[in-house]
Amino acid sequence: MNAVACPAVDRGGRQASTITPTLGRQDKLFARFLRQVGLIDVWRVLYPSVKDYSFYSAPHGTYSRIDMFLVNGLAMSNVIRAEINSISWSDHADIALYLHTPKLAASWSWRLNSSLLRDPEVVSQLRTLSIQYFQDNPPGETSLSTIWAAHKAVMRGHLIKIATHRKRTKLLSLVTLQQSLRRLEMSHKSSPSPELLSDLLRTRSSLKRLLLDDVAKQLLWSRRMFFEKANKLDTLLAHSLKPRSKFSSISAVKTVDEVLVNSPQEICAAFTAYYSDLYNHSPHHNLADKSHLDAISSFLDSLSLPHLEDSHITNLSATILEEEVNCAISALGGTKAPGPDGFSGGYYKVLRPELVPFLTAVFNDCVEGGSLHPDLLVANIALIPKEGRDPAAVESYRPISLINFDAKIFAKVLANRLSPLLQDLVHPDQVGFVPNRQLFDNTRHNADLIWWLSSRATPSLILSLDAEKAFDRVEWPFLFATLSRLGLPDFYINMVRALYSGMSAQVRVPGSSPIRFPICNGTRQGCPLSPLLFLLSLEPLLAAIRDHPEIRGVQVGGESFTVSAYADDILLTLTDPISSLSHLRPVLSDFGEIAGFRINYTKSCAMPLYMPHTDTASIESGFGFRLAPSELSYLGILLTANPTALYSKNFTAMVRQIKCDLEHWCDKPISWIGRIHSVKMNILPRILFLFQTLPLLLTRRDLAGLQQAIDSFIWQNKRHRVARRILYRPRTRGGLGLPNLYLYYCAAQLTQVVAWHSSASTRRWVALENAFMFPDRPDLYIWLPRASRPILRTTCPSILTSLRLFDLARTKFELMGAPSPLTPLLRNREFPPGLRASDFRGLAGVGLLRYRDLYRNGRLITFSELQERGDLSPSSFFRFLQIRHFATTQMLERISTAPLSTLEHVCMADGPLKGLISRLYLLLSSSPGQWGPLTYCDKWEVNLCDPLPGDEWEDIWEQTSRSSICVTHQEQSYKTLLRWYVTPVSLYRMGVTSSDFCWRDCGEKGTYIHMWWDCPVVRRFWSLVHTEFQKIFHRQLPMDPWAFFFLVPCQSYLVLSNSYLIDWPLPFDGPWRHRGARVFSLPGLW
Repeated sequence: MNAVACPAVDRGGRQASTITPTLGRQDKLFARFLRQVGLIDVWRVLYPSVKDYSFYSAPHGTYSRIDMFLVNGLAMSNVIRAEINSISWSDHADIALYLHTPKLAASWSWRLNSSLLRDPEVVSQLRTLSIQYFQDNPPGETSLSTIWAAHKAVMRGHLIKIATHRKRTKLLSLVTLQQSLRRLEMSHKSSPSPELLSDLLRTRSSLKRLLLDDVAKQLLWSRRMFFEKANKLDTLLAHSLKPRSKFSSISAVKTVDEVLVNSPQEICAAFTAYYSDLYNHSPHHNLADKSHLDAISSFLDSLSLPHLEDSHITNLSATILEEEVNCAISALGGTKAPGPDGFSGGYYKVLRPELVPFLTAVFNDCVEGGSLHPDLLVANIALIPKEGRDPAAVESYRPISLINFDAKIFAKVLANRLSPLLQDLVHPDQVGFVPNRQLFDNTRHNADLIWWLSSRATPSLILSLDAEKAFDRVEWPFLFATLSRLGLPDFYINMVRALYSGMSAQVRVPGSSPIRFPICNGTRQGCPLSPLLFLLSLEPLLAAIRDHPEIRGVQVGGESFTVSAYADDILLTLTDPISSLSHLRPVLSDFGEIAGFRINYTKSCAMPLYMPHTDTASIESGFGFRLAPSELSYLGILLTANPTALYSKNFTAMVRQIKCDLEHWCDKPISWIGRIHSVKMNILPRILFLFQTLPLLLTRRDLAGLQQAIDSFIWQNKRHRVARRILYRPRTRGGLGLPNLYLYYCAAQLTQVVAWHSSASTRRWVALENAFMFPDRPDLYIWLPRASRPILRTTCPSILTSLRLFDLARTKFELMGAPSPLTPLLRNREFPPGLRASDFRGLAGVGLLRYRDLYRNGRLITFSELQERGDLSPSSFFRFLQIRHFATTQMLERISTAPLSTLEHVCMADGPLKGLISRLYLLLSSSPGQWGPLTYCDKWEVNLCDPLPGDEWEDIWEQTSRSSICVTHQEQSYKTLLRWYVTPVSLYRMGVTSSDFCWRDCGEKGTYIHMWWDCPVVRRFWSLVHTEFQKIFHRQLPMDPWAFFFLVPCQSYLVLSNSYLIDWPLPFDGPWRHRGARVFSLPGLW
């Protein structure tokens, strides 16, 4: 390899000086390799501008530096110097690297070995020890939290003792065997004898077995893992698809004084100083500062914030129960990294019966005047680099707090209590971390607003605010005051105080000793309660912006739409921009003074719409916001000033990246089904994200190129062996479940049609689109037959897209009948009086909206029953008579009482549905006439001369999908079922061979069924299998190809269950097309 990282400084000489220093193909590949694996060219780092070379090419008369030392970032701290010496007896110079051994040893940190928890003897000891410990240390003078902290020290000591004993025992055996081997070798050398040689070989074998014991276990585990998880929808396949990650070590950072340090201890000290200042940024803002508390109260008093109801307060004030702690432990991730105490989540799961009662008492005690032990509240800070940021800047890393699992359990209990109440406490403008709110609620909302403003050429501004370290800067006095103002009871607030009082942290840098520092502000990123508390602390700011009369949002339908937020990602839509910004700055400043919130104005972006040039210039010069004239990044998508550019700015770029990834994966050793799984796991989520977040109207043609690229990846750019329509079918319908992008697009868009039926008070975009369509409502309008719909009063792209997809689901996919029981009574041309919906407002208010509302228990509803639901004016009785007359004359009883289809049930469901896109996709892909007949089923029935009755093919599909935990074995079963393999007959028809006779020289034509069943040689194999099965199950079994191929049970099997017929391996272990290959693997067959 003659590549260099930078031709401008790494190449020189007579000819090189006349050539433009550009990266060649080898240079680009080398540079990409360095980036992917995170390696550093030591000499170039030490001498960034020096030109020196290690190789001279006499034919070309050029120098180059192609000899180099490459190290990871962690090793850079040990480098003293690097040298390039003279080119003496070769055409390469010798190069030298000088290193020093670090003098500081990193502090040791214990971590529970999870394998000990899989040892029944160790678990039994731990159970006995924990029971005995809590019996010997009853609550008394010593606080419960101290007893709990001491329990962890006792258990840790016992676990260390077990691990040390096992290690010493193994080491003792190793030393004993080595000494014995040495003694036997000396004896055998001095006086050889057969007995000594036998002892020598036996001892040497024992020593080898002991040394290779761990290796053998790891190999066995590796084989088992690859057998079970290779090519499966699992982490193994996910990791193989990812580019090789860079080393996560930090080679050097700048201190506060802008001095670059590279030793681990100095790096740790730099991060500690930075985070110590960050988590203590306003030490004077504490609960003892009355003036600060008064400022907080004054600010909160000026806002209209929600308040919890008494029923919710009672629930929050209840004593913590063991069931809540058990629920929190069940939710713990088994592979999550532990905190400083080293105990993993598995420890609490395994010893749950012994630990939960005392742990529950500790949590309750901290509210009743006690406190949590300081060691429980300490956290390790793990640093994750931010993409595209300077790695030498300490602020370029995201701090993730690895807290102790007992503290995490407490936080999870509190989060489980608070989470169901967030919908009442947090305005619908905020969708982050709130149950039943999704990211697309904001993206569709903002796309609708931009269309509205563009269609009216309204001067306006889309402003994205960048909050600086938003989670880490939350001040606790403001947080607790906000919780109190929102109506949370003191009992709950005291539990939060107990969790936050006395917190500390330490930054973990490999090779250094951590330095602990206190924390006085912020919500920890990594704590289950943290995002919920942050939402509540941010809600006063969003309320202040919404309620400010001079900060003007978009007025539609009597409502103002100003704020969109996903946690700390805030997007403002402002009309009268200059005036609104003038009043926005003081609001942000005042909130920052009392809450610690800070806006980074240089990173905040503003996208002007139809604003005069003078106003646009003042936004950047007068307010400090960065201008984005045509597009604005928000929540992973690009919002464009021109609504028609959404497709090109988002979808086109994504398709280009996916095609590039597919080309890169083509050479990876992934099986056929593994490639289908790769598309499901990696490609499909990326596509679905845009399908959900962008209201784009796409056709099959728009997705054809991407679908073709996926198909080429599945077949490795070779000929298809299985029809595409079969691959797309769900596995339960005889296919392989390869994603059909267009159907997934339809399913993703239909989820937003379902969301139309939710309350407008819970989704801001639903309220906005209701205003666009007034006096119609989208959740009613879509159920009208096309001939009965009033003229649509809007051209909003989002509404038109959803409406088109719903009509497509009704007509092409036949997901519901027409007319539907959900057909509305109002704004329906078949009921002319209802065209003036305002006349029927009273009846609509008591639930008389659709055909299905007319009948109750099979009979027409009465006016008195409607009156029981709410007060109705006398004029409502006349309107009721009009509706009843319409129902009787049009004979609506059959329509109104008809059972709802699946899609209708989904739309009318009371609460949110999990896996809605998957359910709708299955519904679309299973619609009548979507896939057509399965030809392979017909061919098998013809070959075996035995059509299958009823739904036995569904049993075959299920058995095939569950034939083995190994995907490779499953793939063999699917290939057999789908008639993947070529035969002599098919090769002859393709003109590949000159004969269609069987390769086994039996003289018969090599048809598919002949090669698998009828061939005399194969029949001998099946006879052996048949004989072995009869020996195993002690009963007579017929030679039925349906049972041997597809596990279809026969009548004569009687009590023999299908589950006993395991999926035996395919009989062919040689190449299928190799004429002379050894065909069978069973011994004695030949």
